[in-house]
Amino acid sequence: MTNLSYCYDLHCHSTASDGTFSPAQLMQRAVDNQVNVLALTDHDTIKGLAAAHQYIEQHHLPLHLINGVEISTYWKSTEIHIVGLNINTASQPLNALLIAQENQRIERAKEIAYKLKKVSIDDAYAQAQIYAQGDIVSRAHFARFLIANGYVKDMKHAFKKYLGKSGYAYVAPKWTTIEEAIAVIHQANGQAVLAHPSRYDFTLSKMRTLIAYFKLQAGDAIEVSQSRQTIDELNILAKCAVDFDLLASQGSDFHDAMNYLDLGKTQPLPQSVTPIWHNWTL
Repeated sequence: MTNLSYCYDLHCHSTASDGTFSPAQLMQRAVDNQVNVLALTDHDTIKGLAAAHQYIEQHHLPLHLINGVEISTYWKSTEIHIVGLNINTASQPLNALLIAQENQRIERAKEIAYKLKKVSIDDAYAQAQIYAQGDIVSRAHFARFLIANGYVKDMKHAFKKYLGKSGYAYVAPKWTTIEEAIAVIHQANGQAVLAHPSRYDFTLSKMRTLIAYFKLQAGDAIEVSQSRQTIDELNILAKCAVDFDLLASQGSDFHDAMNYLDLGKTQPLPQSVTPIWHNWTL
């Protein structure tokens, strides 16, 4: 079987960050969805990878797991995510950066909880920790707490009213830079991928400016095929990959079981692009 016949999903999340499936459950769901190559790319952590590999080995799953991570960066007042694929998890620079990012997450979560308390939502940090299941608290965990307790009806409203840029409890992140994230991924022998370029609420011109900057910093690929995407969006991103001489990746960005978003449920990459896996040996 050649690489081209595989079903790839190179972007997903487990309970090690803000997903709702454990690493083991995620591996099983990937196989059930006929995904052959999966990258686990939790936010600023690689803590779920060992359990994922262990589950695959114990159950003899027909699944190739790519070691991945999604690093949060800050660029022009916007949080930009850089996925690292095929990373060496023992890399000292990578682990040092992830520790720094983890500390920033903890600090930001406590500041969010403080702001929520000012609008009469008490004990938010402790409650969000329950949803984080012992791992680092993210805004998604606060959102789940707010939904469960009737403060908002869904994720969209949680971010609009409380957690997004215009929300009562918004705290600007202090993430690393795009250039440092790319450099650290490369030091870990990985490939750096600009995650979901069309989801940053940018104009086409600003999105291309971001992609150009990413390329200038020696980025390797952009996500061309993603979930919840029109054919026009797919073609625009494919053209960007060609225009900036970048490889093309694809990934569902799966966090939770929803009808419109699942592992492996992305459109095939257009023939005009070069897949990021074109020279992988699986």
